[in-house]
Amino acid sequence: MNPSHSVRRSFRLIPALAVLIAAPVFATAQDIPVGVPYVCSGEHIYIESCNIRDLSDNATCMVAHPDKLTPSGMNTYTSVTRGVLKKLLPTCTQPTAQQLARAQAFQKKQQDIYNVNAQKAEDQLKAATQPVTYGQPEKPVSAEDRALRRCVTSGRLPASCTGNQLLGAFSQMLTSVLPGADKHPEPGPTMAGVFEGAGGWRIDFIDGGVLVNCTGLSPNQESYKLDFKTGRATLVIETTPRPLVLALHADGSITGPGPVTLNGVIASGYVSDAAGSRATQKDQYGNLYDAMGNKVTGNANSGHTVFRPKTATCPALNLSSKGAGVGAQTMQTDLLKTMFGGDKGPPTPPGIRMTGIFAASTGFSVQFFPESVILGCGPDAARAYPYTVVADGAASFIKIDAPDHPLRLAFRPDGSLDPGPGSYQVHGRITTGQNENDDFTFAPNEQTCALAALAPNQQIPSSGGMASSMMAAGSSPAGSSPAAPNNNGGILSTPAAPLGNATLSVVPGLPPLAGPPNPFAGRPYILLRHSYGSALAIGGVTVPAGTSPFKYAGTACGTHNADCPKISAAIKADAISAVRADANGRGTFPGVPPGTYFLMISAIYNRQPLVWAQAVQLSDGANSITLNQQDATPLN
Repeated sequence: MNPSHSVRRSFRLIPALAVLIAAPVFATAQDIPVGVPYVCSGEHIYIESCNIRDLSDNATCMVAHPDKLTPSGMNTYTSVTRGVLKKLLPTCTQPTAQQLARAQAFQKKQQDIYNVNAQKAEDQLKAATQPVTYGQPEKPVSAEDRALRRCVTSGRLPASCTGNQLLGAFSQMLTSVLPGADKHPEPGPTMAGVFEGAGGWRIDFIDGGVLVNCTGLSPNQESYKLDFKTGRATLVIETTPRPLVLALHADGSITGPGPVTLNGVIASGYVSDAAGSRATQKDQYGNLYDAMGNKVTGNANSGHTVFRPKTATCPALNLSSKGAGVGAQTMQTDLLKTMFGGDKGPPTPPGIRMTGIFAASTGFSVQFFPESVILGCGPDAARAYPYTVVADGAASFIKIDAPDHPLRLAFRPDGSLDPGPGSYQVHGRITTGQNENDDFTFAPNEQTCALAALAPNQQIPSSGGMASSMMAAGSSPAGSSPAAPNNNGGILSTPAAPLGNATLSVVPGLPPLAGPPNPFAGRPYILLRHSYGSALAIGGVTVPAGTSPFKYAGTACGTHNADCPKISAAIKADAISAVRADANGRGTFPGVPPGTYFLMISAIYNRQPLVWAQAVQLSDGANSITLNQQDATPLN
């Protein structure tokens, strides 16, 4: 790749994307033209955005200075009030009518595109976070809606979730002018952040590459790769004439030998798109000249800087992210997060990060984002946690900081991740509405998946978790756990305080199904003193004649009927013992006195919600029951 072409792409693509996203948002209701060039005292400027919520002279505008580039190759910016601009701009060389018309046409086109994509993202967020109606079939949702719902319920910021959706939409827009811009990177390790060091060294990691410069060179976009041989992290940047082979250290620093010969580029002039010249030069006063030295008339702030190749000798690298400032990628993602007025959220830690989806045949998955990772069981149950990548020479692995069950994923030579043996309970959630602050409210949707090797994947597993809309028979609505942390005032048997010595072990006996894990895994099992219908009657709940008590409970709680709290209280008062099944669907109740009780279990088997509600006679000591489909009652 020609060096000048490489740098032009790195400079033009990222600012252009920012303008593509930001300009439509701030283009309306402006008394100062946005995105058109002025020449003030020999310097080119243009107004990139103004506060549209405050149209007073005290409101601020962001002014771009393309004649003054930052070390990362970006325009410098100043914040100026509307009042100051109203006095300054009339003294400057004005944009031409053609430039004004072109800017207005561009802004209108991008505003129309933005409106469509913003409305789509907002509609998806609303649709994806509607409260689930229990006991009734869920309306089908699109793959995008489901992904957005999963993202929001996992605990990531809604602004981050909608930002991902919008970034995908804008990537589709870019493909018409930049083929391949929408290609997703392969799942695996990546880098983030800006690192600087003596000798003018600066490397700024962006999507799909890294901007590299030192000793007066301008940033040049290069590709890179990470290697974890012998447990140590090595970063290889594909510079010329030789690649940079750098070591990543546990303290976050990056080092490499030197001196280094680096083929790069430097800024050599200015091309005016308005003047149509391919070799226009610019003097210290902002005047433009063609290749023959003739002065070019007219405004040309809509142009761009051009670069020429240059080779430099740079010192050994000893780079750190401390004090290095914000990189181009962070500026772009922060803008996306705040488009709907949302919080930026936690910053992306500099250093080794992960990208993409890794999934197991059991339905367990991990989906990496810059600031967090979503652990998932099946398509819907998901929870986000911080993570770090460790490569200290002794081992290389990903550490996921889940408070109750930290997870360690080891890198395998084939590119997969090894979580180790056992099972994992994902503390997923479903949305139940919004509070007075317009924040989403949630209820539990906990699912358990067996751990297995996680292979790179393009999609979240479509099976493995159980439907979040299935209300556990005899339990509280919205998937809440029936096993209270205490013994319910002394009437519920617990492992720490059993009420007797008669135990009951439950063993699933249904034929296994191909694909999804055990339908009983993680399900709540309840032992009642009376039958389900009798327990409701004792609790003051009247079930309409001819209606199944199970179906009535699902409908009452799904429609927020006044009987729902009474149903929950009635079952809680009647329960004598409870347990949550393991990954194989097995569970043993804490001991109760010998006698006759009523077992309550619900699960989805072969896409059909089933309830086991049968009397069991318990004797002293160990008792056991095997569940089969003949003893089950369809919930619907």
